[in-house]
Amino acid sequence: MSILGQDEEFMDNMKYATPDQLSDKALTTAEKELNNLQQQKQQQLLDQNKQFMQNLFQENSTQPIKIRNVQLTNSGQFRDSFVESQFQPLLTGDIFPLHRYLSIIDNISKNLIKSGVVENVLCNTHQVASNTKSPMLAVRRGFSAGTGAIHVVPIFNTIPIKRFFAKTGTNIGNGEGDGYIQFQLRNIFGGGENLVFDAVTGTKTSSSYLVNYNQPIANNCNYIWENCISLNTRNLDWIQSKVHTKSLVNKIYTQFNNCKLNHEVILENSIRDLDNYGSKSFAILQQCGQNVKSSIAYNINYDTRNSKHLPFRGSFMQWGIEYNGLFRFNMYPFVKTATQLQYAWSVPSISSHVLTSTKMGLLYPLNGKSSILDRFFIGGPNDVRSFTLNRLGPRDQNSFIGGDLFLNGGISLFTDVPRYKESNFKFHNFINWGKLVSLNHETSVSDNFKQLSHSYCLSYGFGILYNHPMARFELNFVLPLLANGRDSIRKGIQYGIGVSFL
Repeated sequence: MSILGQDEEFMDNMKYATPDQLSDKALTTAEKELNNLQQQKQQQLLDQNKQFMQNLFQENSTQPIKIRNVQLTNSGQFRDSFVESQFQPLLTGDIFPLHRYLSIIDNISKNLIKSGVVENVLCNTHQVASNTKSPMLAVRRGFSAGTGAIHVVPIFNTIPIKRFFAKTGTNIGNGEGDGYIQFQLRNIFGGGENLVFDAVTGTKTSSSYLVNYNQPIANNCNYIWENCISLNTRNLDWIQSKVHTKSLVNKIYTQFNNCKLNHEVILENSIRDLDNYGSKSFAILQQCGQNVKSSIAYNINYDTRNSKHLPFRGSFMQWGIEYNGLFRFNMYPFVKTATQLQYAWSVPSISSHVLTSTKMGLLYPLNGKSSILDRFFIGGPNDVRSFTLNRLGPRDQNSFIGGDLFLNGGISLFTDVPRYKESNFKFHNFINWGKLVSLNHETSVSDNFKQLSHSYCLSYGFGILYNHPMARFELNFVLPLLANGRDSIRKGIQYGIGVSFL
């Protein structure tokens, strides 16, 4: 299907999905007024009901709650120690105020869902008769004895996930296509343990096999332990080479419910074999063959965005540092750090949203030279648009060999499609900039950073995007405004598919 045909189909779908337009054609003026009055009355009733519930909750937020016991449907799917750990906050025997009780219920439900042991969970609270106590005992012990407390039994109705899952399919995006098959064994031992096997083959990835095992640490769904073994062969067209990788990655990360700050610790051991098939670069020819990477990394991120793919409000901050060289046989020891900042806000006057993004990274080799496989690469439809994928920055002969220091960013304006504000389609205008350089070890650190003070690449573009729950799709017309002679530019139509954009 042509690009024009796809665009027309997108617009047609939006038209068919809009009931307001159909009603305008089918209803008379009197019927429209009656319909508007009914909608206003319905909205007024909803607002009154919402206000009533808010007032009711505020008036009873300190109502004491006493939990007699907790019930769980389909409990045979879970390990006893896992269930006990999840419901421990409700089994202390304490008396909770209503707002605290609801907060605990919400937290338990989120933990069960994010651990992957259930598809959905619904909690019903049943009131039960309280035990009769002596008046003298109540006088002596007061509130701690449960005087005036409502005795309840929370019942968690769960829909367990299917333990075995398999799927096949294809992925297409950014000039790359592949086919895959995936097998999943979920909740293996009844405590959120998952085993995933992936096999992929495609245009860029000749072959890839991955086995991933993950589980909560000590039955705590806020802390996940993940282990990944992979073997893959990938084409790196920007350096006319292939890389064969065998890796073992161990990871511990957090996924807090009520905290926007999360952490990640990664231990990676990999054997990488660089195989040149068409590069004339001496730097690449020099690094062909096997090398071993043994690194430890730490990442921290703070995320208040309403969406990871297309945020309209909130901010995102991420910083990471990696050290490679845990063993003497590591050929290219280094310290690597990178940071990313993102901020989004709305402009209601023009039905638009603004998103600003900035990324910066530094790779400092500890033996005077860095591996091409560890360097930074920028440019492409998901990065600095209007440039070819990973073809911006240092170049040697016919290969783009990456750099050790970079700074790039962008500002985007997302505008609602007129008359289709609720649609996932948005108009998109953007400006991107970026620069990637190699470190000069004969000069000072400050002199190296001065390289980032001038000669930036700059591009502008506009287009339309679709925000799917799983990814973001962009179709843009791009125009490079400033570029260096060595950079590979892209002028005209450029499309991008992914979960992270500049």
